[in-house]
Amino acid sequence: MTFTITRRLGITAVAALAVAALGGAGVGYAASSATTLQPAIKTITPRSEKDVTNIDVLRQQLRNYYGDALGTGQFGDDSNYAREARSAASDGAHYLAHAHPARHKTKAIILDVDDTTLATWNYEVFSNWAFNPTTNADYVLNQRFPAVPGMVSMVTSAEREGYAIFYLTGRPTSQEQATLGNLTADQIGVDAGYPKPTTLRDGEDGLFTKPDVTAYPDYLKQACAADPGGKCTTIHYKSATRAHIESLGYDIVGNFGDQFSDLKGGFADKTFKLPNPNYFLP
Repeated sequence: MTFTITRRLGITAVAALAVAALGGAGVGYAASSATTLQPAIKTITPRSEKDVTNIDVLRQQLRNYYGDALGTGQFGDDSNYAREARSAASDGAHYLAHAHPARHKTKAIILDVDDTTLATWNYEVFSNWAFNPTTNADYVLNQRFPAVPGMVSMVTSAEREGYAIFYLTGRPTSQEQATLGNLTADQIGVDAGYPKPTTLRDGEDGLFTKPDVTAYPDYLKQACAADPGGKCTTIHYKSATRAHIESLGYDIVGNFGDQFSDLKGGFADKTFKLPNPNYFLP
């Protein structure tokens, strides 16, 4: 049995795994229709400690999966993680090469950033799976993340085949330039080597970062009006953005993400899930 770890909710890895054993208490909460607080992650309640993987053992299992048994922060190119990631990228490439996009529309792909195009394994090891906005921002702004195995080749092939390339991330707008530099090439930190995002027909740059709620475009205001405080959930933010893109005359043939919340909500012909056992974004 394995557990995923909630991040961006201020929960450490230890807390997230421990509360999973207690039915999710304390993992960050969402209000139900009756305004009763509920855990963001729905999971089992173990009957015994034997039903739960020891946290330290689980951390070591993750290191082994990434081919980094000693926790250096560098995943192995022949690791099980790398093989799974390359397999997902290969499936995507094969599908895109044989897909039949909607007529009279421009074919496109859309990609999440963290652990879909850029691998954050080095930060997970550094932070001991405890997300901290300040230390994470240091990694983002200094562009420290390498490419996810197999994905640069897949995206480059898609661009050659005439696909528009769009990136859609939950990172804030303040991190847009650093994200673009890390994805492409600007001689700062890691240059992952992805194609630059395609400029949309309305002039948008094709790298969608999450704005502050006060700066939401109309399509996010409408899609997320019923969300708490009007702030988009991950699913609403990403699905509304995909709907916006398609409204401009694009057919999103492939949607790539490491979280199921990257992939839910429609507005893509097919979805592709990249491996990520490190955290969970509802």
